Amino acid sequence: MSHETRPHGTADDDVLSWAAARIADLARGRVCDLGCGEGRFLDAHALPFADASFDTVLANRMLNAAGRVDAVLTEIRRVLRPDGRLIVLTRARRREDADRLDPDNGAARLGAHFARVDAERQAGAALFVAGGAIDE
Repeated sequence: MSHETRPHGTADDDVLSWAAARIADLARGRVCDLGCGEGRFLDAHALPFADASFDTVLANRMLNAAGRVDAVLTEIRRVLRPDGRLIVLTRARRREDADRLDPDNGAARLGAHFARVDAERQAGAALFVAGGAIDE
């Protein structure tokens, strides 16, 4: 098994440091972390939580891997409290033929599910903060 290592001070380090600091500032209350890391792994299409369970849901570079992005966003909206927020970090590259959320289309994809979407960008990455219900 090989692991790719990058020297400290690379653009990747800068983006991850920027994102980590922003996420720490933005996350509040009860948080559901759907990103990568240690812990229990869940099916993002069928989260085992009651409606309106979380103040913040963090989707850290995982939406495209989960697939069926709109279905996952619908499920995230279900578990968010009405005043809750979704924080999405993506560095995905655009592919016309794929169901993906990337820095270029993220605001539009999230805007189909949430009333408010803000975006911050750095070095090819985008951090989106979405919230508020869209009147059906």
